[in-house]
Amino acid sequence: MLSRLMSIVACLLACACASTQLNFNTADLASSFNSLTKRQIFFNLAQSLTDPEFVPSQVTISIGTAQTLNSITPSVSVPLGTPLTVLNRTATTGAAIGARNDFMTSAITYPSPTLGMQAVDSWNQSWTMSPVISATQLRRLRTLYQFATGTLPRRDRNTELTVEEAEKIFICEYTLQALSVSPSSGNVVFKLDGCPNNTTRESQSRIVHADPTFTQGASCVICIDDLDAKLLRPHVNPNLKYHFIRTDKTAGMASVGSYGPIGFYVCDSPEGTCPLAPGQQPFDGRKAFSDFILFVYEATTAPSSSGSGRAAGGSFVYSVR
Repeated sequence: MLSRLMSIVACLLACACASTQLNFNTADLASSFNSLTKRQIFFNLAQSLTDPEFVPSQVTISIGTAQTLNSITPSVSVPLGTPLTVLNRTATTGAAIGARNDFMTSAITYPSPTLGMQAVDSWNQSWTMSPVISATQLRRLRTLYQFATGTLPRRDRNTELTVEEAEKIFICEYTLQALSVSPSSGNVVFKLDGCPNNTTRESQSRIVHADPTFTQGASCVICIDDLDAKLLRPHVNPNLKYHFIRTDKTAGMASVGSYGPIGFYVCDSPEGTCPLAPGQQPFDGRKAFSDFILFVYEATTAPSSSGSGRAAGGSFVYSVR
């Protein structure tokens, strides 16, 4: 009866502990999402500054799983009392007169009852991540990181681009998401003039096919305000700031993180005396960095095969036990 009662109490305690631990593990897993995202962004920012052949390494995190197991199993281990020993003494009498009596003693020991418990606490936390392996996605990401660090390709790397020049190069280099090109694809089509050419010093024109879904709304990297206009006018999202990431801290700048020995700093507020690109208006660097993270997410998405929604690549699991 006592053991049954203790087993019931143990099960109730295990259920309560498992629920509490699961809530804790789930919250801990969710809180790690932001740090995982920032860590790979800081890595790519550092690579764009130090590696001329830079190609981003990026994953998209899709599913997180938190599992918790608590169990308590009764077992025999702890004594509940002292052992009980029973002695039996039997006298034996000799046959001859005057013979001495002998005694035979036997002892029977009864072990004391015992009761114990075995507790098991195991947990697993995992993220399912999709590596970015599409060439067009990687081109978008590379251009995005170069725009943020002021390392866009240009003839004279020692000369700072103006905001207007940087945005023009960015629109030419950023490969907008597009549906399969065909007469009935549903893409919008526009022409870009004056795009840099890597083989000559002359500029060239480009015809761009773009999924209109990715040119609208607050998340668009390259936006088109009026899709019904006769002449489409693509422009960089105003929340995406050119060269807002700096590696030298000056007055009015705040740290947003680092990768190895490279620290990253942004303008603390629009009223600060931060370094700006030619023609650039003061801005809040902290907000620019937060928006940049969202633009990275936007750059890694692609149109689905059905022409609606968005799709991602294959996945693998990053697990912590």
